[in-house]
Amino acid sequence: MNIAAYVKNHAKHNGNKTAIIHSNTKYTYKKIWSLIEGVCEILISKGVGKGDRVGLSMKDNPLHLIAHFSVAAIGGVIVPIDHRWTDKEKQNTSITFKIKLIITDQESPKNIKSITLKESDISEKFSPSHHIDLAYDKELLISLSSGTTGKPKGAILSHDNLYQRFESQWRSIGFNRNDCFALLTPLFFGAGRSFAMSMLVVGGMVEIAPPPHKPEEIIQILKKRYISATFLPPTLLRRLIPFSLSSKPMFSQLQYLIYSGEPLHSEEVLECLNKISSNLTGYYASSEGGGISLIKPKELREFSNTVGSPIHQTEIKIVDDTDSIVGENVIGKLKYRGPGVATKFIDDKGNESSTNKEGGWFAPGDLAMMLPSGHIELIGRGDDVIIRGGINIYPNEIESILSKANEIKEVIVVGHKDGKFGEKIIAFVETTNDFDPKKVLDYCKEYLAPYKIPEKFIKMDSLPKKESGKIDKKQLKQSLISS
Repeated sequence: MNIAAYVKNHAKHNGNKTAIIHSNTKYTYKKIWSLIEGVCEILISKGVGKGDRVGLSMKDNPLHLIAHFSVAAIGGVIVPIDHRWTDKEKQNTSITFKIKLIITDQESPKNIKSITLKESDISEKFSPSHHIDLAYDKELLISLSSGTTGKPKGAILSHDNLYQRFESQWRSIGFNRNDCFALLTPLFFGAGRSFAMSMLVVGGMVEIAPPPHKPEEIIQILKKRYISATFLPPTLLRRLIPFSLSSKPMFSQLQYLIYSGEPLHSEEVLECLNKISSNLTGYYASSEGGGISLIKPKELREFSNTVGSPIHQTEIKIVDDTDSIVGENVIGKLKYRGPGVATKFIDDKGNESSTNKEGGWFAPGDLAMMLPSGHIELIGRGDDVIIRGGINIYPNEIESILSKANEIKEVIVVGHKDGKFGEKIIAFVETTNDFDPKKVLDYCKEYLAPYKIPEKFIKMDSLPKKESGKIDKKQLKQSLISS
């Protein structure tokens, strides 16, 4: 079924229920379905129809979320575009992915067919229903990611792919129509978009609070009694810890505090459980393939070094270079498949490919091992492995050790070309005022083999972050090349 049909059904049977809150303004399901139809009429008048790709380049507001369902309702294909990109970046993306039209709420990008859309532009006198085919459920979304070149590529998802991802969230995490999800991350990114859309499809509520946020602002938002769920990347969780002034977790009313996007080391997990929320939930996913595994609060104390076990409807295997399954506690390449996992992909030149020949198995590029308990321990990205003197070194292991040092607030470890050993280990660190390189080096000697100890510590006031909250490792690597 078309993903927009679920929202229409909520508008019909529970139309006065609040669906979206933004800046203290409430939108009922009846109101958002009216706006969905209004945007549909505008798109139809611009010649957009089934199979046409529509770029969404908007700020984080109700109309941006609503536009996803409008494109879906007319059978279009959503292409997320960061509104902060330059006109040239938007133009290149438009050409690569054959976008027919870009919707924006700012000044229209140059040399691209686009419309600037504001809520006040949407007429309430329309009749687009005869153009809306809610039985249409083919391609819906190109879920973008960036490869090592930084050029966007992604997975092509159908309506059913996305719905199955939502169902996996509902079954595995526990989301339901009684929840209110606080959207604190951009809609452009997969996690924010997926959780927000999922909440409207199940009949729940979304409060949109656009980033960036100071820790105090996050606390103020999440203290609202009606908010039951949210998603935060580890970088934001770390910044909240110093604000915990009680012996009890900061957010007692939250039923689900989900973290994902990058590693949260074992000791950090336990600290977040004790200081931020006892309902901390780890969700491991990829932009292209969707949800992979989940670790619930009751498991975190015993298996805090893992990303849990497979989510609902998902199979996982760990394989070697010959694609043979490896044994327990053996590092290999992680693969997974399920009804929510895309099987069609598009590269940065617009060429499409499929994983159907591989039985639908998708490899997100992570190295992992399966524990005897069935939990999965991530070792790191395959392309992040540092090869020093012929030995594979995993940055995640070093970061986990360094994050325990009292003088280090945050750390990221990368490899850099070295004429003698192939690669040398560099640690970028955000530190306290007590940082002493000699003490940290002595600490490393106690916990790390000599070949794993960083050759250089680069102290920074703050590590660079992407809008999603992830540390910008590419920028750090580039700084080494430029220096």
